[in-house]
Amino acid sequence: MAWPLWVVAYVALDYVSFIESYRGLAITPWNPTAGLAVALVFLGGWRHAPVVIVSPVLAGVLVRGGTVPVPIHLVEGLLFGGSYLVAGLVARHVLKLSPRLQSPGATIRLMLLAVGGSALAAFSYILVLGLADILRGGEILEAFLYFFVGDLIGILIFFPATLIVLTRQWRPLMTWEILPQGLAIAAAFAAIFAVPHAREYQLFYLLFLPLLWCSFRSGIVGAVAALFVVQVGLIVAVHLRGGLLLELVSFQMLMISLAGTGLVFGSLIDQQRIAASRLRQQQLALGRALRMRSVGEVATAIAHEVNQPITSIRTYAGLARDALAAERKDDAMNAVLRIRSECDRASSIIRSTRELVRQEIARPCPVEMEKLIVEVRDLLVDRLGHVSLAIEVAPEARTVTCDPAQVKQALYNLVDNALDAIDSDGARGTILIRVTVPDPQTVEIAVRDTGPGFPEDFAASGITPLVSTKPEGTGIGLSIARSVAETHGGSLLIESDVSGATVRLRLAAQPEKSRE
Repeated sequence: MAWPLWVVAYVALDYVSFIESYRGLAITPWNPTAGLAVALVFLGGWRHAPVVIVSPVLAGVLVRGGTVPVPIHLVEGLLFGGSYLVAGLVARHVLKLSPRLQSPGATIRLMLLAVGGSALAAFSYILVLGLADILRGGEILEAFLYFFVGDLIGILIFFPATLIVLTRQWRPLMTWEILPQGLAIAAAFAAIFAVPHAREYQLFYLLFLPLLWCSFRSGIVGAVAALFVVQVGLIVAVHLRGGLLLELVSFQMLMISLAGTGLVFGSLIDQQRIAASRLRQQQLALGRALRMRSVGEVATAIAHEVNQPITSIRTYAGLARDALAAERKDDAMNAVLRIRSECDRASSIIRSTRELVRQEIARPCPVEMEKLIVEVRDLLVDRLGHVSLAIEVAPEARTVTCDPAQVKQALYNLVDNALDAIDSDGARGTILIRVTVPDPQTVEIAVRDTGPGFPEDFAASGITPLVSTKPEGTGIGLSIARSVAETHGGSLLIESDVSGATVRLRLAAQPEKSRE
């Protein structure tokens, strides 16, 4: 996002959230601009320092106008921007938070960051207001509490929400459950504000039910989305109800416990899913290792069994040569027949071994391609890091007939190779998975990465089993992908240039169920 858009977004958020302010100052029950600024610095680093410093100054002048002298607005912008800049840099370089926040440890570090950043901004701002004689005596502690709570809630909710939107993690939320989840949140609000004695907060716990529902179904993404909706609804509902600032801050204190519960529970769900994915990945690796061990045992058996007919063929070939030299045609003919018999024996050994280790028969069925790709992405989520993985599925390719297990394995190998290529380049990169239908008989899954590409000799010679361009590679990933493509009546194509590599996995639109 360009700097002008960030500034506009900051000022707009400051304007929308400027309700129930404390004496018209920049002290509100919810400050989402704090989360926006910290997220900007976290994603971009020092280069976004100017926009983080300038935005609070403009917001102070345009939104709050003459509530305080202009020099206070200038100092306010420097204090706010400086505090958010420090918080963002700490999150980026010291805490080293993952943009996906998919572990309880990352969630706890986020909470500590929110507390520290909010306390720093609140202390510095209230100190300036006290020195300027704008706040006096007991007002200082009261204003500090209001400001600290507002910034804390803003960072806890808007910081992860901004990361989710910018990294496009919100896509898994687009399911049929959005409507009933929204209705559940609305019903909880209706009960809180409609039932008598709601001001005593006995019914606030009802908001935990839809929050846990969203968290359980979508992990940290669902938790953050639900918290955002709840916070906006809470601010709007209390504002329309005409509640006092004290009542709103009391609700906000409850909101802190709600936010902490949602973030921790959502990260636990994501961690459990990642652990399950890693377990499946380890099971796949174990299966591959066992198959490789079996292949070694089979190779030893083949060498032992085939060596006997080869030795016999060599012996009979010598007899046939001697018989032909002595013009004993009958003996030569018998030797040739023996050679043929031994060749048939060797062929039989190889054929029986092939039947033993042959690949499974493809069992094609209708498969939702975007769902399958998301499952592959989840298997590799711990390796993505700063690599951006985008998914594009053409409307006509949303449902494809294929064997989901085999295609998932092939796609996993291709994305894993792309990640290795980007890591070897030592830079941030992107991976694009595009599913299209180039012709009525073909479905194409293209994996494009911004790595260094394939060597020219490798691309020219094609895919060779047990030959890899990686120092520790086994050379079987692309071979498996090609085998899967051929099993589905298609092919595997490799394209490479200075901007990266593209591997095209082509499948027949209607693969034969019996093809091996």
